[in-house]
Amino acid sequence: MGNEQWAMTPNSSLLIAHCFPCILSAMRFYVVTTLLCVTALGGAVTAQDHLASLGITAGRAREAVFDSFVADTISLAGANDVFKAASTAARVAMVNFALTLARTFVETDDFKRRYADHREANGPDPLPEEPTVDAILAKQRAGFEEQVTEMRKLFDQITPEQRATLEAGWKEMRQQLADLETGPRRAELDQALREQRADQLRTHAAAVTQLDTVWPADPRALVANRLRHFLEVSSDVAYDARLIDKEGQKVFADAALEAKPREWKLCFRAGKPATDAARGFAQKWLGDLQAQGIK
Repeated sequence: MGNEQWAMTPNSSLLIAHCFPCILSAMRFYVVTTLLCVTALGGAVTAQDHLASLGITAGRAREAVFDSFVADTISLAGANDVFKAASTAARVAMVNFALTLARTFVETDDFKRRYADHREANGPDPLPEEPTVDAILAKQRAGFEEQVTEMRKLFDQITPEQRATLEAGWKEMRQQLADLETGPRRAELDQALREQRADQLRTHAAAVTQLDTVWPADPRALVANRLRHFLEVSSDVAYDARLIDKEGQKVFADAALEAKPREWKLCFRAGKPATDAARGFAQKWLGDLQAQGIK
């Protein structure tokens, strides 16, 4: 389907090659399919045991969940042979198991802290201190007088005529500064500063609004957005669509389906049972969030 290889190589590090990453990819947190192996197949075996069998740690699994969730990219880890060899029922169980573990992590204080740090790092810079006319003029005068003091140290290296010219220029400059400090231009400077501050406030407010849209203050709102997106994308997958070979790749025979977004194709690849399992999980999770007042 497009540039996506239908067949995965044995050494591929794609978690569960054909299915689960597809679903999670659409949900945007591609939750380390890793956590598979399922309790349905392993009864008393712990999640840590499952992870160990896949060659990854719980910490790496959490990193993959977080990275995929916030970065809108697939972060995959682990092996894929277990999922590829599993029956349909086992794959469904794997999906539910992995999503349950992912939800558990997303609801921890650790995830919330990481998300808050990520949000702050991507937020607008703090507003600069608001300047005042008095402060600006005082700084300007202090800078001028400092330059005069430094130049006076060189008076023994110039002629009396040159010194007189400099003194006359400094006198004129001091008068200009005095006029600026007390005359009508002071009001003009004050108005310019007010306009500059208003522009800063507008720009900062727009940046905060954009931040809240992309990275809501409450991470649960982002979760809800991801879930809704997945449910929308996966609502009309044509699982019986016909595939054909094209230049060594599998593509849809129907050009309209081939033009579908990548998430839709990933759900197709995952298959109806696994995708339905993910949709059921997503609907339940979204319903729980809505019951908590999350829109």
